[in-house]
Amino acid sequence: MIRATERKKTLFLVSTATQPCGVESFARHVAARWGELGLEAQRLAVSGRLSDWAAIWRALGEVDAIAINLPVVAWKKVVLTPLVALILALLRGRGRVLVLHEWADLDWRRRLIVSVYALFAQRFVFSSPFVREGFAEGVVTRFLAARSAIAPIPSNIPPTAPDGPSPLAARIEAARAEGRIVIGHFGSIYPKKQSDFVLDVAAKLRDSGRPVLCLFIGGFVKGVDRVEEDFRAKARALGLAEDCLVTGYVDGPRDLHALFAEVDCFLYRFPEGLTSRRGSVLACLQSGKPVIVNAPREAGEFDHHRAYRRAIADGSLMLLANDADARAYADRLARSESLPSRSLSPLYDQCWRDAAAAVAAAIDTEPMNAAPLLAE
Repeated sequence: MIRATERKKTLFLVSTATQPCGVESFARHVAARWGELGLEAQRLAVSGRLSDWAAIWRALGEVDAIAINLPVVAWKKVVLTPLVALILALLRGRGRVLVLHEWADLDWRRRLIVSVYALFAQRFVFSSPFVREGFAEGVVTRFLAARSAIAPIPSNIPPTAPDGPSPLAARIEAARAEGRIVIGHFGSIYPKKQSDFVLDVAAKLRDSGRPVLCLFIGGFVKGVDRVEEDFRAKARALGLAEDCLVTGYVDGPRDLHALFAEVDCFLYRFPEGLTSRRGSVLACLQSGKPVIVNAPREAGEFDHHRAYRRAIADGSLMLLANDADARAYADRLARSESLPSRSLSPLYDQCWRDAAAAVAAAIDTEPMNAAPLLAE
């Protein structure tokens, strides 16, 4: 049994992925920061095998609570693992926290499965007020009375100097020397993110006499949709096929920063407006480059997030109306070239401490451990 006098310890489930997604990176980073809060973390890598269940049961014998970040990677392989982990934690009388990073963007089948997970959770931590509101409107989840918190989602790209220009960065530098405006977009490319809107803005700039280069730092999300095929077709239709670079997955912060350094301005337009869960936008701001994006739909979206508030205050984050069209973005982008760099790098460590503290607060709001249903 865990004694009350012992240092509190939390189990974090992570995957065996070598190229972690943003959700996976958050779980690993928060676990790494746990010690700064006077707490202790244990990470357990799971892959969906039945042997994971025995490992989870053993690990739960040494902790006070379990924290699971969703959605997990390799979804089909590990779909039962979070549910089993929560049930085992219930049987052992351990605290159970779900950290939910997305909701509306999830396929309805995933939302249904997460709703089942939620029935066994005691606390929820959400990546933004927008995600919490969407979750609360669910058919099943609207009846859950568990307490919740909002965690600031930091950039998972640590501030570091590039080793030097990569071959791709050198190519972009040459394009800038030709007078092109380099429009950046960092993160995965998929339809619900409206990544292809960057192409519409680039076409408006080109038609006004401003040569452009679109740099998409990231790759296409693989799924049932023809994401890459449709994107490439649109670039050809707009006459931008030769003015559009998609890097694919970039491994390592130094290579990423080498590419960030060649961007004039990053650009996004999200269907729901900017929300604080967008760590990719924060990574762009951290690089010191300006970002143009449509504004949050709710005024309090960034109340919990000091980095986003700072970026709005210093002008590096430029918010447009949600009904702004490609022409409005192009006009604003053309005026952003002279903006000075204002990096958020000094806030990197503080943001991660804030994120870890938000998860810890959800666990420590009040005693969570119940009497175990099975004797230990």
